[in-house]
Amino acid sequence: MAEKTPEPDRTTPEGAEETKAPEEALGREETAVRSRTIDPMAILWTFGKCLTALLPVYLAGYYRVSTSLVVFGLMVYSGWKHTREAKEARMKAAMQSLGEDQESCSASVAQRDLPAWVNFPDVEKVEWLNKPMKVVGVKAHTENEKGQILLDVYISYVGNVEINVEVKRYFCKAGVKGIQLHGMMRVILEPLIGNVPIVGAVTMFFIRRPKLEINWTGLTNLLDIPGLDVMSDAKIMDAIASFLVLPNRLTVPLVPDLQVAQLRCPLPRGVVRIHLLEAENLAAKDNYVKGVMAGTSDPYALIRVGPQSFKSRHHDNTSSPKWAEMYEVIVHEVPGQELEVEVYDKDPDKDDFLGRTKMDLGIVKKARVIDEWFTLKDADTGRVHLKLEWLTLEDNTERLNQVLKRNESVLSKTTDPPSAAILAVYLDKAEALPMKKGKKDPSPMVQLSVRDVTRESRTCWDTVNPQWEDAFTFFIQDPQKQDIDIQVKDNDRVQSLGSLSIPLSRVLSCPQLSLNEWYNLDQSGPGSRIHINTVLRVLWMDEHAVTSSLLSSGPGSAAKRGASLPKHTSPDPSFATEGVLRIHLLEGQDLVPKDNLMGGIVKGKSDPYVTINVGGSTFKSHVIKENLNPTWNEMYEVVMTDLPGQDVSLEMLDKDMDMKDDFMGRLKIKLSDIIKAQHIDEWFTLNDVKRGRIHLTLEWLPRVTQADKLQQVLHYQAKSSYLNKAVPAAALLFVYLEAAHDLPLKKSGKEPKVGAELVVGGTSYKTTVCDRTNSPQWNEAFHFLVLDPMKQQLIVKLSHCWDFPLGSVVIPVKELLSQSDLLLDQWLNLDGASPESQVLLRAQLKILCPKVTESFREHSETPALPKTSIRESKPETESVQKSSEPLVPVTITSSVTALEKKESRKVPEAPKAPEAPKAPEAPKAPEAPEVISQADVRPQHTSPDPSFSSEGVLRIHLLEAENLIAKDNLMGGMVKGKSDPYVKISVEGTTFKSHVIKENLNPTWNEMYELVLASKPSSEVNVELFDKDMDKDDFLGRFRVSLSEIIQTQYIDQWFTLNDVKHGRLHLVLEWVPTVTQPDKLQHALQLQSIQSYQNKASPSAALLFVLVERAHALPMVKGGKEPKAGAELFLGGTSYKTKVCDRSTSPEWREAFHFLLHDPNEDTLIIKLSSGWDQPLGSLVLPTRELLSKPELLLDQWQSLDGALPESQILLRAQLKILASKMDKRVEKPTEKPIEKPIEKPIEKPIEKPVEKPIEKPSEKPIEKPSEKPIEKPIEKPVQKPAEKPAGADTSMGGRSETRPTPSQEIKQETKPTPRLNELVAFTVPVAVKLPEEPHRVPAADVSHDPSLGTKDSSKAPHSAPVGGASKEPITTTESASKGNNEQKQLDKPAEHSHEELHPSAPVKPPAAERETTSSAHSLPQHSSPDASFGSQGVLRIHLLEAQNLVAMDSLMGGMVKGKSDPYVKISVGGTTFKSHVIKENLNPTWNEMYEMILSPDPNLEVKFELYDKDIDSDDFLGRLKTKLGDVIRSQYTDEWFTLSDVKHGRLHLVLEWVPTVTQPDKLQQVLQMQNAQSYQNKTSPSAALLFILIERAHALPLKKSGKEPKAGAELVLGATSYKTKVCDRSTSPQWHEAFSFLVHDPSKDMLVIKLSSGWDQPVGSLVLPMRELLSQPELLLDRWLSLDGALPESRILLRAQLKVLNSKMASLMALGAGPVLSNKQAATTGQIRISLSHQRKLAVVVHGCRSLVSSSKEGLDTYVSLILLPDKNKATKRKTAVKKKDLEPEFNERFEFDLSADDARQRVLSVCLKHSSSFMSRDKDVLGQVQIDLAQIDLLSGVTQWFDLKEENN
Repeated sequence: MAEKTPEPDRTTPEGAEETKAPEEALGREETAVRSRTIDPMAILWTFGKCLTALLPVYLAGYYRVSTSLVVFGLMVYSGWKHTREAKEARMKAAMQSLGEDQESCSASVAQRDLPAWVNFPDVEKVEWLNKPMKVVGVKAHTENEKGQILLDVYISYVGNVEINVEVKRYFCKAGVKGIQLHGMMRVILEPLIGNVPIVGAVTMFFIRRPKLEINWTGLTNLLDIPGLDVMSDAKIMDAIASFLVLPNRLTVPLVPDLQVAQLRCPLPRGVVRIHLLEAENLAAKDNYVKGVMAGTSDPYALIRVGPQSFKSRHHDNTSSPKWAEMYEVIVHEVPGQELEVEVYDKDPDKDDFLGRTKMDLGIVKKARVIDEWFTLKDADTGRVHLKLEWLTLEDNTERLNQVLKRNESVLSKTTDPPSAAILAVYLDKAEALPMKKGKKDPSPMVQLSVRDVTRESRTCWDTVNPQWEDAFTFFIQDPQKQDIDIQVKDNDRVQSLGSLSIPLSRVLSCPQLSLNEWYNLDQSGPGSRIHINTVLRVLWMDEHAVTSSLLSSGPGSAAKRGASLPKHTSPDPSFATEGVLRIHLLEGQDLVPKDNLMGGIVKGKSDPYVTINVGGSTFKSHVIKENLNPTWNEMYEVVMTDLPGQDVSLEMLDKDMDMKDDFMGRLKIKLSDIIKAQHIDEWFTLNDVKRGRIHLTLEWLPRVTQADKLQQVLHYQAKSSYLNKAVPAAALLFVYLEAAHDLPLKKSGKEPKVGAELVVGGTSYKTTVCDRTNSPQWNEAFHFLVLDPMKQQLIVKLSHCWDFPLGSVVIPVKELLSQSDLLLDQWLNLDGASPESQVLLRAQLKILCPKVTESFREHSETPALPKTSIRESKPETESVQKSSEPLVPVTITSSVTALEKKESRKVPEAPKAPEAPKAPEAPKAPEAPEVISQADVRPQHTSPDPSFSSEGVLRIHLLEAENLIAKDNLMGGMVKGKSDPYVKISVEGTTFKSHVIKENLNPTWNEMYELVLASKPSSEVNVELFDKDMDKDDFLGRFRVSLSEIIQTQYIDQWFTLNDVKHGRLHLVLEWVPTVTQPDKLQHALQLQSIQSYQNKASPSAALLFVLVERAHALPMVKGGKEPKAGAELFLGGTSYKTKVCDRSTSPEWREAFHFLLHDPNEDTLIIKLSSGWDQPLGSLVLPTRELLSKPELLLDQWQSLDGALPESQILLRAQLKILASKMDKRVEKPTEKPIEKPIEKPIEKPIEKPVEKPIEKPSEKPIEKPSEKPIEKPIEKPVQKPAEKPAGADTSMGGRSETRPTPSQEIKQETKPTPRLNELVAFTVPVAVKLPEEPHRVPAADVSHDPSLGTKDSSKAPHSAPVGGASKEPITTTESASKGNNEQKQLDKPAEHSHEELHPSAPVKPPAAERETTSSAHSLPQHSSPDASFGSQGVLRIHLLEAQNLVAMDSLMGGMVKGKSDPYVKISVGGTTFKSHVIKENLNPTWNEMYEMILSPDPNLEVKFELYDKDIDSDDFLGRLKTKLGDVIRSQYTDEWFTLSDVKHGRLHLVLEWVPTVTQPDKLQQVLQMQNAQSYQNKTSPSAALLFILIERAHALPLKKSGKEPKAGAELVLGATSYKTKVCDRSTSPQWHEAFSFLVHDPSKDMLVIKLSSGWDQPVGSLVLPMRELLSQPELLLDRWLSLDGALPESRILLRAQLKVLNSKMASLMALGAGPVLSNKQAATTGQIRISLSHQRKLAVVVHGCRSLVSSSKEGLDTYVSLILLPDKNKATKRKTAVKKKDLEPEFNERFEFDLSADDARQRVLSVCLKHSSSFMSRDKDVLGQVQIDLAQIDLLSGVTQWFDLKEENN
């Protein structure tokens, strides 16, 4: 710095005095002249000042102010004036001195010629900078590359600097008082040259940020406020780091012509791939209730290596997060650079610190791979699991393909895939760049992009020949497919000066993967070029050489140690004699309850847990809430010596919140007994308590040194599962650390105080710290439990007093497996120390072989019979007996699932009685090894409560009421009115309410209700009637029925008199529905459903399902790593239940039972969903109830595997199905008190004789007997169907329904007790025994009913049962109200038909073809339909409305002076059908692209009209019309042309009119379906693929209505969204319609035709479902025959004709050839180009780079942005948009967007890219500038594509 210039001598030369004298004389003369002149203004100014000075004195006297105040004011004024004058004098002197200094310096500099870089700033001398910076220490590295010198200089500066800044105007003072700077600076001297100065350049940098402390003063003290101090220091350090902290370097060249860029940014030393796997035992920072309740944390990790930093995802509510993330960092200097991992808890305000760990990357370089747990420092608990891999840089491509293949297997949850190479780009300079607009020099900078990573160079100002000398580094995933894009731009980033793209595949072919040359720039000047050096390095990790040199000490190591060092260790004889005790805590039983209620009056339960003390270690189990029979299933291991006198002490306690935990028992077991027995598995009685016992498995594990045993142990380990997440150890590692030799000295030159730390997995030990020596001796032994010797490592770290590292050694445990006796005993070299530093240790590995592995090995080789357990020999009646079985450790093997799947098909029968256990019979084939029966503690079956499945179903049929009270009176009660009655039925808290019958005193409801109830005798059915009113409902009566009476009588059908009113009665049917477990009863229950119909739309249930959800096993963990709070939700139909939510456990227990009413067990499905807290799914089970029908007793009781969970996740449940055997329809068939004889005799004797030509059997002369109990009950005693026979429903027709069903009268015995019935709703039948023929062909039921011989045979004489053609009891139906009409034949037809309906199910089952032939011959029914000649002659007219041009403008502006546009739409009229297109806003050349189809008869004179209109608010304006004849369309088949509009001046319309030919060739269908996929229309229509013609001719044997009347049958046909209805026929069971219909079919392989038959459209009588794919297999695609109906009688059928014709469209052929209609309006001009990158790496990535050549009428440019939509979905998740670029016709966006889609899903999408103008609200510019749709199926997403796409104008 420049010093002050000395003051000049005050003696002045005489010449100088002579010069000054005349000047002074002239000044005095001018002053005298001014003084003689009188200035009026001066006089006024003087007077004003005097007046101003005297005014305060006058005012003080006027207001009588104290004299002291006046004096004080004068004193203040005098002091201020004196101070100001003194200050002005000092400032004048300072300014004069400064001027003299500047003149002196300028004069002295001018006398000498100094270099240009020497300058003198205008500052004073700064004393604090002259204080020297101390160099604390210097370290020279010897491991560096040749040709360079590496020095680590430890610098320290502590300065008492004082800098003050004052802003006088605002009275602000600020400053700094004291600066401290400490850090380690690396100095690299390279390259070394042969002459002076010997070193070519000096490079300096800080490897880590130096420590900076600043003491702020004054106003800047605000920067010391917590929070601001971190920000201010960080900003200052960022400024320092920007040029002095890696990767930034300060390079000073000492010789000319050096490659400074390569010195400033040399190639990295390597790359470290960091796998952030998981953490555990992190501190809980999120506490609740002010810290009373401990919570968890929301951890995330920060990873730093120099300036490179990464932040992981945070996990909510967990102390053991699993990240599984991967990062890659560039390592510039080793040793020196460190990896720093910090863990934080995510909070809304400030994140809490959870700990940190550091590691020198030099250790990673030597070990190549480190996979270890690192304990977090600065925290009480926690550790983090990292896997670090060192990747070397290869300068050839020999291993590139191997690297790419290996990277495919690297899994990570981060978005960046693993890199295969790194790319270093040295940006040197450019030449002859183009000038800016206005012929100005540009300020060029460079943007370099590789995929989605863009880097920018510095800016060189105002030059066309810039020199950047910058370097950049990129990670490359696949150098064979990636490019580097280079953009040279002006500093405003808008004007492009040139571009360049270099494919990296070009670099791969260069020697040493380096390309250094000049490149000509594209889109630049003619001579513009740029010089770039590109270097590529392949990232390689040699896994085979990772530990090759760790266990060998080299040939010369023994010589270095000398003869005095021992060759091997000399451990104590007790070394490696310890053993492992494995304790398996299984369960407890019959424990003492400690949590009593109500002061001990009511016994409660306990919250037990166990503490185990053994060998100085204490283990504590988790707490089981409210359980006296807890199950823990936890495992503990402890390493112990086998010295006598040791015990295993166990205590059981009850967990309490407030007071001390209650004692529940203790237990002591001698260790010597365990060692002697080796394996103990038994129940131990607890001492010092009244009762209670605990189940333990104790094993002293054998230790072997045979490496071949390891795989067997690891297999057993993988199959074990414990609730405390313990993993059985596979081996025991003993380490004896004896001594070290020739360790390095400390920096001070002193010998170190050495200690050693040994780490294996999460276990670490420390030796004692020796006295100062470089050859310490410890002679200490340690042991470690090793979970997996193939993966774990032993790390020995030596350090001075635990803070200064001295060296380390890493020994993979798997290396010991190759040693003799698994023993290693030798000297090992230390890493990170001097070459001669070594350590002597002994490592002995012993495999732990539990007893269960031996049995497992035997059974894996030779399956043996499973042993008999107590569980197998004892019944499931007492839970105590069950839980007292001996249990063993849980071992879930893959064969368990297979075994259970096999056993699930065979449900064992319920045990008869507790008997002595018998030896099991030998199975036919060994199904599972013995280890399963020993290892699985889970029960094989549930243990339900005795009341399980004891409920029944109460069915209430509310029929009618009579003679009710009239409550709605008129005229004040003078005129009696009526009532609006309704009924309320209450049963055990459940209430049913009927609908209201308006104004009726004799209402009929006909409603049915069902309720599942337990058979409680005290329950009652309460029935109340009310009159519905506007205000309060009036009471109409009540009565009660005891539930016990209903259960006892099973069935009650009677009129109940209403109580508490004068008159009125109610008709109810109350039935306690019996339940049976016979599946053959189901068909009868389903038949009841189809017959019954109720006003409240209720349907009788067919079965009752009971479900017991007992427990689950091995459920998955929740996201936070915690055990789930499992709950189960059960769904069946519209009914759902939820279980309780268990405490956290992977094996929850519920033991909850539920029931469901099933309407059809063949179709219903039970769904069980397991979740944690009802929000996180854990798995599900889908159980079709039809599977229970094949089970014995309809019972399923076993473990079931869960879907969407772990492979071993299972649930234990019991599902019991019970069929509801209702007697409601039997009451329909029962005899009345007065048998009706006459109506029965007449149809038997007279009308049946005539149609039967050949009698089946000789008729008997006997008339029909009166029904009595004997002939009715006798046939019932015989079984209806033999067990070996085929069940009902085995033979099905095309409709999928059963041809035969069991006769209801054969299943349940008739009751003779008569009951009054509702004559309008219920019919009576009389059972009559019928003899059927035994010939193979079945006689139709209709013929049998007309045979007079059928009434002569008694049922008791039948030799065979009904199913095989013997005697069968056939009901003949009549009605109670049947009268003797004139036409007797008409009266008796209905009973005959109903008899046919009831008789038919008893006939034997025959093939459908034979049945149809016999039926046809007997009834003379037509075999096929007889269609009209015009059937199937219709065709399809397809109209494709494309576009229009040159339409008339109807929306004029300014009163017609300015022509506007129109809003056109089209109306299409064909016959009576009209279609209307959508409206196109403000367009005279609209494009609709809409398609319409209609089925038409080929009428040549039919007109097709088209009319165009302009949409207006009031009346639409006419735009033209055109007409064409259908005959012209039919003749041309296909017309694609422009039609001129008539009745207007101009305009034309583009149409495609097609009369689609129909064919019956199914092979044409595929081409039509392809056209469907290819075509897309604006009106969302899809071309039909086929035309379906349906002729419904007639039906036969439809069921009667419930009232006994014939139905008024009508048919409704439904296909897709189209439906038709036939006419409603007169009452008949065999209606005839003869009506034809047609349907357009879009996909014959999926569409189905549904035909619903009903009586008067309200009471269903049957249905038919006909899949269209059935027609594709028929000849000529034609089906013409009788089809059976579903939901009707077995003999109910319908005759129809279904003809399918494929639409052989000409457009389909044109589309297949790539032709088809062309939209003229859609041939839009290109409006520009957009550059987009597309790739897929776990997610679909879209990078929008920029646009070019945009077309715009605006001179100022456009405000553009890009909108992205993934079609066909248009929701928030598939939409993205960029930022807006203002006034730019070549915008650069460079934005990346990601869509969470798999690669397969992405290929099915279309990316719609739309460039839009962000116009203002009032702007008339169009918003869409251009768009492009990219079919992602045509893009190679895995490799990635970057290209320019043409933007097209928007099509309306």
